[in-house]
Amino acid sequence: MQKVIDYSLKLNAENITKSFILAGLLTFVSFFFPVYAADPTDWNKIRSGLSKGINISHYEQYWVAPNELCKKDLRPMLDAIRKAGFNSVRIPVAFDQFMDPGSGQIRPDLLQHLINLYNTASRLEMKMVLVYHYGKLTNENTETETERIIGIWKQVISAMYTLSTEKLLFELYNEPTIDPELWKTVATRLVRELRKDDPERVFIIGGTNYNGANELIRMGKLPIHDHKVLYTFHFYEPYIFTHQGADWTPEKTFITGFPYPYKKSKMPKLYNAPQDSPVEADYNRYPKEATFDYLWSRIRYISSEADRLNLPLICTETGVIKIADRKSRGTYLRDIIHIMTDHKIPVMLWDWNDKFEVIRHNKPIKKIRPWLKTQV
Repeated sequence: MQKVIDYSLKLNAENITKSFILAGLLTFVSFFFPVYAADPTDWNKIRSGLSKGINISHYEQYWVAPNELCKKDLRPMLDAIRKAGFNSVRIPVAFDQFMDPGSGQIRPDLLQHLINLYNTASRLEMKMVLVYHYGKLTNENTETETERIIGIWKQVISAMYTLSTEKLLFELYNEPTIDPELWKTVATRLVRELRKDDPERVFIIGGTNYNGANELIRMGKLPIHDHKVLYTFHFYEPYIFTHQGADWTPEKTFITGFPYPYKKSKMPKLYNAPQDSPVEADYNRYPKEATFDYLWSRIRYISSEADRLNLPLICTETGVIKIADRKSRGTYLRDIIHIMTDHKIPVMLWDWNDKFEVIRHNKPIKKIRPWLKTQV
C-alpha cells in the first residue's frame, strides 16, 4: 500500500510540475504572440470605424448605361472624401445591371473597380461598406430570388475574400419591401448560406419598408447564432422635408419650401392634396415632427429598443435633398448627426455629390464640418 501511495504522490507531483510548465509556456506564448480571437461583442470598435460615413451614388444608378458607369474612376473621389474628414464610405451597387447577358455572372470589370476602390479606401485608412441596391425580391419570388441573391454575393465573396474583414463589410440587401415575416426568413437564409463562404466578415441587415426603423425593431434579431451581424435602419424623417421636390415620389413630395426647424411663418401652403391623403397627414404632423426635440425622442426610442433587443445598430442612410433650403438642410444634418452620435449610432450620410449632396464648392457644408473634425 505504501508503494501505491508513494507512486500516487509521485504521479501527482509530476502532474503538478507539468501543469506549471504548461501554464508558464502558455503565459510566454500569450505574452509574445497574443491571440486576437474575433470578439463578437466588440461592436464599439467596429462601429467607431464607421462613425463618420458617406454614400457615393454611382454604381446603383441603373438608369445610366453600365459601360458609362465603369468608365469613371471613383478613386480620386475617395481622396477628397477622406480629406474632408470622413472615415468610411458606402458603395451601393445595382449588381443586376452589371451581369453578362444570359450568364448570371457579374462583369469582371465591375468587380475589379470595386477591388480598386477598396484598395484606395484601405490606403486612406477608411472602412468600406458594399451594398446590393435595387434587388428584385417580391412576395411571390422569394424562393428563386433568394437563391439568385446568394449566387450574386458568392461571386463578390470569391473576388474579395482575401480583403480585410475589418475594413470591408457587406450589406446584403438594400431597402427590402416584402412581407416582414418573409423577409426575416430570407435574411436569415442569406446570412446562413453566405457565412459558409465568408466566416469572419460583418454582414449588415435591415428591416422591411425601405429599412424602416419600426420594422427593424419588430423584426428583432435574426434566429441564428451569428455574432457578425450588424443591423441597419435609414432615417429620413420627416419625409416631406428630406425628400421635398423628389421626382421619384411626386405623390408625396410635390410641395417644396419646408423649413427646418418648423416655423409657421415660413411654411408652404398645402395645395393639390386630397382630403385625408397621406400628404395632408404628413403636412399636419410637420409642426410636431420638424423639431430637435421630436428627432431626439425618436432616435432615443430606436436606440433604446435596439439595446433591449441586443441589436448592434448603424444608420447607413440619412440626408436631405439639395432642393431644400440651404440653411434648413445644414441645420437638420447637424441635428441628426448630433443626436445619432449622442446615442452612439454610426451615421452614413446620403450622399457625397448627387441629389442629396453634402458638399458645396467642393467642401462639406459648413454645419457638418465640426463633426468631421472630431476625433473618434
